[in-house]
Amino acid sequence: MSLFSLQLSLFPVVAQCGAASQEQERQPLGSLSSVGQVYVNNSSAPTESTIFTGDVLQTGDAGVATFATSGKGSLKITSHSQVVFAGTPQYVAELKSGTVVMGSLSGSTGVSLRASNFVVVAVAEGEQSTSKIEREADDSFSVTCLQGSVGVLPIEGANGLFLQAGQSLTISPQGVLSAVKEAPANPTATAPGTAAKKSSKTGWIVLAVAGAGGAGAAAALAGHKSSGQSISP
Repeated sequence: MSLFSLQLSLFPVVAQCGAASQEQERQPLGSLSSVGQVYVNNSSAPTESTIFTGDVLQTGDAGVATFATSGKGSLKITSHSQVVFAGTPQYVAELKSGTVVMGSLSGSTGVSLRASNFVVVAVAEGEQSTSKIEREADDSFSVTCLQGSVGVLPIEGANGLFLQAGQSLTISPQGVLSAVKEAPANPTATAPGTAAKKSSKTGWIVLAVAGAGGAGAAAALAGHKSSGQSISP
């Protein structure tokens, strides 16, 4: 058999192996519930479906979607938003436009979301956290902690920041973190002694967010006594 004939005979096998490899790379990440104008990979999404690595989700004028992964948390995606599901060790998805409300059920091993060159992730193990991440018209991002505590950590480079419930910060279009902003005081929102008790928790962040190749990064947060605590990867 000539070399040319051998190449022709092997080509279908190589093509099949390549297709199989691509299918293996598309791992299921979680379930998706859709209402209204929701599109996955430019196709209209059914009411209930599965999200895989590499999927791109977009919502229209009246579209909302909820991505959930068992035992970890959820992403509630509002209208006029775009989210890319990377499924990397650093983060499950990246916000390209719009607004996402992220709820994490299991600390640093729960759901995490990329915004610019930072990853928003829950901090304390065993504590439920909720945060709102929004891309603004000027390409900056705002991150607000609504419940529990979250860290805003760089994928590589400078230090990150720690947010408690009611605190927020901004990521500039150039990828620079602002100072932490405090929510207006509301004495009736928290029972006496609750804040002190909460601040005594010890949380651990164990993330693969530093450096190329998914190098591990770990930081211990013991006694959250100050606002806007800096976190180094």
